[in-house]
Amino acid sequence: MFRPVSGLFSVFVFGLIPESSGKTTVCMAVARGLRLRGWNVGAFKPRSGHSYWYHHDIYVKCRGEGRLYSWDILRLSHACEYVLFPLEVLNPVDALFSPPDRLTLDPHLVEVHFANPFFELVAERYTLLNDTPQVTICLNGVNLETDNLLFKDWSYIEELKRKAGRVIVVESLEEWNEVYSRYAPLAIRSCYGAVCRRSDVVVVEGFNDAVCPDPELSFDLALGVSPGAVFMYDGERLRTAVEAAATSSRDPRNLEARSVIDLLKPEAAIKTPVLTSRDVADSDKLALKLGELVDKVEEKMKQIAI
Repeated sequence: MFRPVSGLFSVFVFGLIPESSGKTTVCMAVARGLRLRGWNVGAFKPRSGHSYWYHHDIYVKCRGEGRLYSWDILRLSHACEYVLFPLEVLNPVDALFSPPDRLTLDPHLVEVHFANPFFELVAERYTLLNDTPQVTICLNGVNLETDNLLFKDWSYIEELKRKAGRVIVVESLEEWNEVYSRYAPLAIRSCYGAVCRRSDVVVVEGFNDAVCPDPELSFDLALGVSPGAVFMYDGERLRTAVEAAATSSRDPRNLEARSVIDLLKPEAAIKTPVLTSRDVADSDKLALKLGELVDKVEEKMKQIAI
């Protein structure tokens, strides 16, 4: 079990539902609240993905910088004022996706492609941190430099390739899974360790409703998020539940909240208010409006430190 620093406190935030649970909002509130109370807060988003079409703002920003990272880690790092590492270290695995282009795709292939989740992948980045970041870019060879997708900015992909130490082209979901299994654990563990060594507390945002970003990572506290409520769980109890729910045929990284929730008992349940877009855009307001949650997290930190 990976516990890189004694005295470090780690908070893992996961969704109790697959989408729009409010994870990033909760992460920002906790990170900002603890930062305002004097803690050195590290931000970490092990794995993420964004769409050229549905998340175009972050695509435009990444395109302008010749980089690939998520909107979530950008917001979270700003909330806790964490600038010790580049965003690619705070977010070691990030993928760019795009919907198919129905106007250019052969009609008889549309249904086949829509049934294959691999088809919408454009590129995925893995950042391994030794003394310096080492970047691997994985590209979908089925779509590379074609008109299959709404994304057609292949000069951006060429820039990502130029900056990468290694480029891998895959032709199937099976090949992509193999690349992920090989590079993601090394990237996540190396980057997480570095962030932990430079922080008092690390706030880790999960991917959708997945409850295990990596089986080697452990956490002191887990927060399960859904609209209107946050449930606090003991981190060791979550790890035990993941181990119990995992089987020899199922990777623990693929476990969803529904797979383990019956095995967990919350230590506390905190009601969260309805938030406006202005609230969400202002991390100070978030920390204030979710002050009860920040209080509970800090109490847990002090209990463990005793």
